[in-house]
Amino acid sequence: MTDTNLLDIAERRGPFAVVYVDASHDTADAARQWDLRTRSVREKLTAAGASEGMLRRFDRAVGEGPPGRGRVGRLLVLDDETVHADEYLPDPPAREVVRVSPLPYLIPLLRQHASLIPHVVAVVDRVGCDLRTVDGHGAASERVVEEHPYPVHKTGGGAWSHRSIQKRVEETTRRTIGELAVEVAAAADTVHAEVIVVAGEVAARSALHQALPDSGRTIVEIEAGSRAAGSDHDELAAAVDEVIAAEAHRHEDEVLTRLAVELGRDEGLAVVGLGATTAALRTANVERLLIDPDRLGDRTVLVGPDRAQVIAETGTPASWSGNTAHRQPCRADEALPVAALLTGAEVSTVAGGLPSEDGVAALVRHR
Repeated sequence: MTDTNLLDIAERRGPFAVVYVDASHDTADAARQWDLRTRSVREKLTAAGASEGMLRRFDRAVGEGPPGRGRVGRLLVLDDETVHADEYLPDPPAREVVRVSPLPYLIPLLRQHASLIPHVVAVVDRVGCDLRTVDGHGAASERVVEEHPYPVHKTGGGAWSHRSIQKRVEETTRRTIGELAVEVAAAADTVHAEVIVVAGEVAARSALHQALPDSGRTIVEIEAGSRAAGSDHDELAAAVDEVIAAEAHRHEDEVLTRLAVELGRDEGLAVVGLGATTAALRTANVERLLIDPDRLGDRTVLVGPDRAQVIAETGTPASWSGNTAHRQPCRADEALPVAALLTGAEVSTVAGGLPSEDGVAALVRHR
């Protein structure tokens, strides 16, 4: 898989071949199904006008890449020179995409990147924790932290010596949890974590939660996960994914709420619709572009030699600042994200919630 940089792709000149297909590998005949699917995709690329160079790079990518695992989608963005993106995405596409276009189709990658919430997972007991960090690019690292080598098992009985041992055990546990909290907080700072997920022994995870500094991060305790041998790692991973997905949804809700607030204000910093949004993009006035891909559909816009110069086809010539002889019709779901990235704007894909018939809106920098 490639290390994808969206701006690098947006800055490239096309044409591009884009393939977004079901790459699931969850049945006995998955390898055969994948072979049949890639042959069909290759035929569609040829029919769409893919060059021999594009076809060779597609063949090499699908021939040398590892198979998918479970239910997944696979996105490839390539041109004559290189494969710019080759990524497995968590879900197969609702509709297969096979295109040869002047501009790259980046929406699946934008959706994936929005779900990459930097976070830390700490699976803790009274002697240490298994620590996993994930940064904003999805890069993960793992390590084991055990801050105290002494036994911390409580003893039974009522003798003074037993009581003394129990007191030392409790003090050791308290000190260990405090040291672990420092380690977890430092790891969170390193990856700029927005979420800390705490799992493991009930008492230990509760104590760690309380010991973590109040830094504004979301801290969530989950039932799944243990440091014991044979613990269910898949259950832990599923529980963490649920927490991160909830955080991603919260981000989306915050953006939509901000859009609604700005639209409700006189001279609010928001615009709705292809015409107003492309006008804001042309003046580099978009802070965040919002797209509902299903509602945007197959709509097109006009794009100038400077690909940040986009205009709704219903726009007037006076609203076009470039050479009108060189504007080119392009799919809006390709052109708008490219224009946004080239002008330093963020891009959010949303499923519903936009007060726009054409599925486009923007938060702008100024009026």
